Amino acid sequence: MNALNNVSRRSVLGGAALFAGFAAVGGLTACSASGAGGAAKKSGGLQIMGLGKEITKDVIDAWLKEHPDVPITIIEDDPTRLNAMLAAGTPPDIVRSPGATATANIASRGLALNLDDYLSKSTALKESDLAKINDVWRWDGNKQGSGSRYGFAKDWSQDSMFWYNTQAFTEAGVPLPTADKPFTYDQLLEFAKPMTKSSGGKVQQYGLFTTAPNIETISAMVATSNGRIFNDDLTKADFTSPEARQSLKWFLDVANAKVGHTLTDPNPDGWDGPPFGNGQVAMSAAGYWFGGLVGTSPKIVDVARLAPAPMMGSKRVSATTAATGYWISSKTAMKDEAYAFLEWYCCTGPDAKARAKSGWGLPSVTSLRSELPQAAPYQSEGLKVQQNEEQYLEVLPFSPYAQTVAISAAIANLFPHAVSGELSAGQFADQATTAVNDLLKQGMELAGKKG
Repeated sequence: MNALNNVSRRSVLGGAALFAGFAAVGGLTACSASGAGGAAKKSGGLQIMGLGKEITKDVIDAWLKEHPDVPITIIEDDPTRLNAMLAAGTPPDIVRSPGATATANIASRGLALNLDDYLSKSTALKESDLAKINDVWRWDGNKQGSGSRYGFAKDWSQDSMFWYNTQAFTEAGVPLPTADKPFTYDQLLEFAKPMTKSSGGKVQQYGLFTTAPNIETISAMVATSNGRIFNDDLTKADFTSPEARQSLKWFLDVANAKVGHTLTDPNPDGWDGPPFGNGQVAMSAAGYWFGGLVGTSPKIVDVARLAPAPMMGSKRVSATTAATGYWISSKTAMKDEAYAFLEWYCCTGPDAKARAKSGWGLPSVTSLRSELPQAAPYQSEGLKVQQNEEQYLEVLPFSPYAQTVAISAAIANLFPHAVSGELSAGQFADQATTAVNDLLKQGMELAGKKG
């Protein structure tokens, strides 16, 4: 559950503007963007928009040992700069993105290179070795999860899962979650109350992880009731269904109960990592990857455990809302070199193996699963929970006509008014539907598509 914090009206307008600028490039068309604006010049090696703390100098040096004629230049991940580069017709050769929420957008607009031919001819990577999570990087023109591949995950987790402090649970008399009996969202709220502790008017420990009504989390919650936010052709959203309204109401109930950081009580750290590591929150909304941080936190390393994704309805769904990886620009003049780097970094190279050994996420290929750490109890027990959880993995639908950040910002703008009672829960749902559909309509107009 990736929380939005400190989201204001400026964020909403910024998100909408970001979407508008991003969507304008290529017009959100389904045709290839490679013919627009000319191809990038084949000089200077590969430009990669990513994170320098991920693709480090050591990683680049390892690549250069095998590919001395293909130097790497890292451009730090920056959506605004990416939009400008796209608009100028000079995008990076390779771009870092969350596959779960970006694929429909980049594939339908022809921004990303179709990888099918490269994968079929590869001698280093076989399609049968790709973990199921890579299906979020597939798009068949109408539906995500099937069709051609447009990227690979570098590592991944099922993001509705959460870590919990067994000591805090036991002291409050709260039962521990098990792999086969996930909590409901209502149980999470009730159990968080006795684990929330205050002294001198200040909260010493929150019982619940940070929450925010972003579109990724809402979609994951609604999926457990066999529902969805977007319609079949992804042109409209509806937050007024019983399932969606139940989800929105839960976020309001959490904010009013004051059992965890919310948009009206922002997490000063921005996320749950630091306070969970210091024993200041009893739960942290994060998937398997968070085990990498647990191992560096002495206060919780012996008491932290991984729990399955909670349920709002009766259907077990444990989605990923990230599956962060990389895609190749369809405009690059270095397609062969870009593909070689993509599969080397994400799937087959030494850094892919090192990432698996670290426990900071699950590997993109099944052949590296044996490298996952199991020495400590939090690692071995967490892996068992994770392995059981994978049978409930589903690809959630997100519209190609608006970026998730813009949709989430539109919802977040209304949230404080609903918490204060200025808007009823029903009005919150109605206005969220209107605001998001306005964004989708804008995107469709830019695409030349009629609603």
